[in-house]
Amino acid sequence: MTVSINRILGGVLLVTGTCIGAGMLALPVSSAAAGFYPSLGAFIFCWIMMMISAFFMLEVSLWYPQETNLITMARETLGKGGEIIAWGTYVLFLYALLTAYTAGATGIIAKFLAYLGYQEKASIWVLVSIFATIVFLGAKWVDWANRLLIIGLAGGYMMLVSNVVPEVSHDLLTVNAPKFIWTTIPLLVTSFGFHLLIPSLRNYLKGDSRALRIAIFIGSTLPLIIYLLWEMLVLGVIPVEGEQGLVAMQYAERFEGKQAVIELTQLLSHILHNQKITFFARLFGLCAILTSFIGVALGLFDFFSDGFQIKKSIMGKLGLSLMTFLPPTLLVLYYPSFMMALHYAGFFAVILLVIFPAMMVWSGRYRLGQNSGYQVIGGKALVLFSLLFGLGVIGLEVMERMGKLPTPLANQHLFE
Repeated sequence: MTVSINRILGGVLLVTGTCIGAGMLALPVSSAAAGFYPSLGAFIFCWIMMMISAFFMLEVSLWYPQETNLITMARETLGKGGEIIAWGTYVLFLYALLTAYTAGATGIIAKFLAYLGYQEKASIWVLVSIFATIVFLGAKWVDWANRLLIIGLAGGYMMLVSNVVPEVSHDLLTVNAPKFIWTTIPLLVTSFGFHLLIPSLRNYLKGDSRALRIAIFIGSTLPLIIYLLWEMLVLGVIPVEGEQGLVAMQYAERFEGKQAVIELTQLLSHILHNQKITFFARLFGLCAILTSFIGVALGLFDFFSDGFQIKKSIMGKLGLSLMTFLPPTLLVLYYPSFMMALHYAGFFAVILLVIFPAMMVWSGRYRLGQNSGYQVIGGKALVLFSLLFGLGVIGLEVMERMGKLPTPLANQHLFE
């Protein structure tokens, strides 16, 4: 390898940090009705499929010079139509993520502001004002803010795990209703989505394909382990059924506008009779959301600057800040659903992170004859299987919107 172990470690952490974010908080609530072991199978399968599509993205990235982004890759392999679809999907995907992160973070911040006598909606403007200013000031400020948030994220997670693990009940983990797992798949796709980082990772690791494969494999495996541990903690402590169960919590967010993330932290504290849990859960939740929020915001800010050729003068950055932060803020004000926004993000993520890599590889390999010396094993069969997986996930999302998938109800006995 032409790069150091230390740099590979940096690549691993970049992938892991990009995966782990706000979606992690919603996973136990979204998958609770299916039970822990069916969820375990779904997590592992989606992890494998997303890793395959990441290797496809890496293969395409290695065909082109450094600093080549996804939009250019789509144009070169799929033509102008592919570029336009990629452009639109990219923007909608990041807007959906920013909407979810804004909703999740403001729900937690609102609890603090309520003690000071402020209304809940004030938390949205506090959050957006602070982070729009940080992004406006540039990448250096974003880097320092992100480091502080990661310290809070790691500390909150470790304290949460140490306090909750002794209370896990194996009986609660034996719940088994796999028919309810299908609605969780789009969210899982989002939770393993780091693919937009790959062109930058390719530059960071100097195009060394072996180092890149190691970083992608280990970097995406760590989130799988962390997600499954978090899943075990929540499903092993909070009942699935009942008035204060996880299904009722999911139902309340979907139909009553309550924030499931807030309910989850409060319920953990109540069940375990440990007020520290509330603090650690909210610290972990807020930092997980904000690390994702600030990274996505900076990415969208730079994307608009490049796409519209807007110079980063004071007026230019003001315009970019409005384009980045105003639409998701308005969506949260009028449609404040954290988990629903993540599901919409999952829909766009499937197109951008699963279907596009498979189509670009097919076109590049078999139509344009591209070859950089690195090619994902499996041939046409694996490319087609990945493409079918992506189309299948979109089909699941459409079926859910049409009410064609089994969906648990708050008052339904699930496991007869």
